[in-house]
Amino acid sequence: MSEPALFDERYFTSIEGLKLYYRDYHGPLEPIPVLCIPGLTRNSRDFEFIAAHMAASRRVVVADLRGRGNSEYAKDPRHYTVAVEAADTFRLMDHAKVGEIVVLGTSRGGVVAMTMAATRPDLLRGVILNDIGGEIDAPGLSRIMDFMGREGPILNWKTAAQEMSRTYARVFPDVGDARWLAFARALYREKNGQILPDYDPRLADAIRESTPNISPSGPAVPLWPLFSALAQIPTLVLRGGNSDLLTAGTLERMHALKLDLASTVVERCGHAPFLDEPEAIAAIDRFLEQIA
Repeated sequence: MSEPALFDERYFTSIEGLKLYYRDYHGPLEPIPVLCIPGLTRNSRDFEFIAAHMAASRRVVVADLRGRGNSEYAKDPRHYTVAVEAADTFRLMDHAKVGEIVVLGTSRGGVVAMTMAATRPDLLRGVILNDIGGEIDAPGLSRIMDFMGREGPILNWKTAAQEMSRTYARVFPDVGDARWLAFARALYREKNGQILPDYDPRLADAIRESTPNISPSGPAVPLWPLFSALAQIPTLVLRGGNSDLLTAGTLERMHALKLDLASTVVERCGHAPFLDEPEAIAAIDRFLEQIA
């Protein structure tokens, strides 16, 4: 007898008619549900552990942003913007019949969360930012720009996991082979016998066009106006101890600007914590316990 599904697979349409995907995890309708938004090139599979964990106590909805995972690619790559993705997410909430929400956003997903707070703060009962904050440090953004859209096809899943390990093991020294394989399966898809990144390749061009002249020695990209939108919203920040996107200095400045900010550093992790680390789970659980 097969195990019951943890979630339903659902679709809604964007304002211009794109078919966009989300997972709806089976959890109690009360307390306030959680909406998970993935990082720049990631998708709903990235939250498989933490979504199932949170769904033991509340409903959890997990998005595939346009051009990622099971969502349709944008007809015009210029529509790969945070503002458009935030608008898509509000439509997802309408489709899922969700009113108030706690948003958990990884990296780009956290920027979308802050944009939602700037647009409709009345809908957000809490925000969890996974390795993103008031500014994006240039070395990390430059690293992402260097590889994004330039990954070649991979022959098999074992090789994909080995590539993950070679790329990230320095900043994730405690991660083993099984976890790298799970990470690879979250980031890639298999098509015609090849392992490929699971996002629209044109996304990379759109991001480079909107963020030109990024170099490792350049200035950080400021997000402070967006962060200020969280002033009245309970917020938790998770920072990878080895992160090259969210520095310790930026987190310190965030605390100075928002005195009630909660934060946890997930040691021996780069960008971004997987959210299956014990300290990340404990911090999320503590934060959600305060939100009825």
